[in-house]
Amino acid sequence: MTNADSLPYRLWKPVDNTPLVIFRILLGFLLFFQSINDIFSDRVRTLFIEPAFTFPFMGFEWLRPLPGNGMYFYFLLMGLLAIMIMLGAFYRVAMIGYTLLWTATYLMQKCGYNNHYYLIILICAFMCVMPAHRRLSVDVWRRPCIKSSYCPQWCSWLFIAQFGIVYTYAAIAKLYPDWLSGRYLESTLTSNRIRYLLCFVGIIFDFLITPLMLFRRTRTWGMAAACIFHLTNAVVFTIGIFPFLALSAMLFFYPPNVIRQLLRWPALKPKANNASITIWKKLAVYAMGIYLLIQVLLPIRYLLFGTQPYWSEEGFRMSWRMMSRNKSGWVYFKVVNNDTHKSWIDEPETRLNYASLNSLPGFPDIIWQYAQHIKKIYEKEGIHNLSIYAVSSVSLNGRHPQPLIDPKTDLANTPWEPYRHANWIVPLEHE
Repeated sequence: MTNADSLPYRLWKPVDNTPLVIFRILLGFLLFFQSINDIFSDRVRTLFIEPAFTFPFMGFEWLRPLPGNGMYFYFLLMGLLAIMIMLGAFYRVAMIGYTLLWTATYLMQKCGYNNHYYLIILICAFMCVMPAHRRLSVDVWRRPCIKSSYCPQWCSWLFIAQFGIVYTYAAIAKLYPDWLSGRYLESTLTSNRIRYLLCFVGIIFDFLITPLMLFRRTRTWGMAAACIFHLTNAVVFTIGIFPFLALSAMLFFYPPNVIRQLLRWPALKPKANNASITIWKKLAVYAMGIYLLIQVLLPIRYLLFGTQPYWSEEGFRMSWRMMSRNKSGWVYFKVVNNDTHKSWIDEPETRLNYASLNSLPGFPDIIWQYAQHIKKIYEKEGIHNLSIYAVSSVSLNGRHPQPLIDPKTDLANTPWEPYRHANWIVPLEHE
């Protein structure tokens, strides 16, 4: 293999940065829309302002919403940073700032979780290190010396690999009985024919869209399918900016000269790759490889738990299991004072708002966190020797309700073990 054929050389080959620059502009607009829509759709109020406490990811309990109406200003700041990203104004600062702020909101509240919010973190992290501001930007107007029409080839390839992983795992996740039978969609669509059609169209699309977009002869068909699929999802389901973000990412599958022709921009001559592959560039290639390996392994970590992730939620998050389960039910907590042997019922309705209550019954980790929270409340009242039991009844995708949590397990004194199956989660009954 010659040096020109080596992977590091090909990854660092300079290519036309038109897809990256256009994507930056579209991303900034979508992030601005996301931030402002979160305010006006009441997502900020119901998830960050109203709740007396939030349910953060384990290990991030120190992340708490700003007091009062502070979270409104927090999201307005993200909206401002998004505009700066779109305009390419102080791009690095704006991109890193938005990424950190968005990641913090993701980690501080699991209620209302969405895989697409996790995807936004990954995409923003990519953009923090990409030279997306070197054309059509305020930064170029401020500092003409940074202007460039080229970027490394890896900028496009990393996006292609990431979205390929997302689509592939989304397809694999649909190969389970509740999706294939149309059971999941029963709560959304009443027509059996439409339900079955969407089930199989969803699987076929997710499996084929990446290879269709990779080859020139099928790319037009793939793009047409992507437009129909994602725009339909945007209308039928409430999934935020993801359909438009996914369509924007299709730019990276096209040769830059095709995009230039569509924009009626003059063609750009290929640039010779005369730069040497330094140790830092080689390390960057290894880092990308490790990152992609992690992305391949994360969605299958549920195998370590040996449970049904749609029911137990173990290994569910960050696995691209989109639109796969609906849960409904209730849970209350029996509190026992072990010193006086008195017991009483703690009703979550007295402490949580609707958005938190909607998530509580179906998520074992959130139920455990709530038990730990009320334990601290009672300890502040002078009651220290407590046992707390969760009594629950939950239905998965319209099944007959059953307990999710073992009512004999004292959650107040049960440690959380993130890498082992929680044996206090009641297995899903087979029908």
